[in-house]
Amino acid sequence: MNPVQTLLLVWAAGAVLTRDGDRLHVEATKGAIPSPLLEALRANKAELLAILPERPRAAHSRENQA
Repeated sequence: MNPVQTLLLVWAAGAVLTRDGDRLHVEATKGAIPSPLLEALRANKAELLAILPERPRAAHSRENQA
């Protein structure tokens, strides 16, 4: 499975995938991401990190609202 297929399957599962530095962050309901998809996330981590934008920091976004 390539990185784009992995990303699309994550979205199809109703999850949100973001980048936080060199880590992937998955927001999903419990059990929404099956084991094969988790394996695909691990296998494609480097490529996914390269295409996902950095997750905004909460403190930084509050400063921009002031």
